[in-house]
Amino acid sequence: MDVVGCNLTRIGRAFDGGYIMAPLRPDEKVAYSLGINRDVSWDLEMARNGCKVYQYDHTIDGLPHNHEGFNYFKKGITTSNQTNRQMTCLRHELVKNGHKNTNNILLKMDIEGDEWGVFADLEINELQKFSQILVEFHDLHKVYKLFWYRTALEGLNKLFKTHQAVHVHGNNNTSLRIIGGYAVPPVLEVTFLRRDLFQFSPCTRTFPNELDQPNNPSFAEHQLGSFQFTKPN
Repeated sequence: MDVVGCNLTRIGRAFDGGYIMAPLRPDEKVAYSLGINRDVSWDLEMARNGCKVYQYDHTIDGLPHNHEGFNYFKKGITTSNQTNRQMTCLRHELVKNGHKNTNNILLKMDIEGDEWGVFADLEINELQKFSQILVEFHDLHKVYKLFWYRTALEGLNKLFKTHQAVHVHGNNNTSLRIIGGYAVPPVLEVTFLRRDLFQFSPCTRTFPNELDQPNNPSFAEHQLGSFQFTKPN
């Protein structure tokens, strides 16, 4: 859907690492950045705009850059029933960081496939805490695997009750796959806005557009068109 009266913007570095989102609201003062690797360009922009940024990545020993607004934890994010010394869950971290009653949190998530279980694990009232969700969905080509499909569907059904998708971009580091007769990127970047904070109208854009940049500048962008689908009869 399009966002009524709101121009989306791109935040973060060029090519891989930039995210499309709505301009920051005055009450958006907390951000969670799940999955860092070597890039904190989005995190820096959030911190420079007055957000406290909580960062999680168990695959690195430290951040490539620091800021007084950063709070880094060498832990990965997974579901609540798979936590261990290396992995924690978002529900626990929200409570630990004093955000149990905080609303309008920004969430950026790139956790290499664990995102499906994380969304399925969260309750509706927990998802409702996030005003914007910027997520990279992985492994869409695994839709034929029943367990993966059920987990992904559960997570998406919960997410769609609270949030509306307003932007999509195919990660061009992977080739398109044919799924149900449609060419679909196995890795898809999606921007979600909370339904009670914004107004929406039918989408008039095609993807990619002027906000997007290829993840890999050596490859052509994935052309998604309107990315709207109808259910078969």
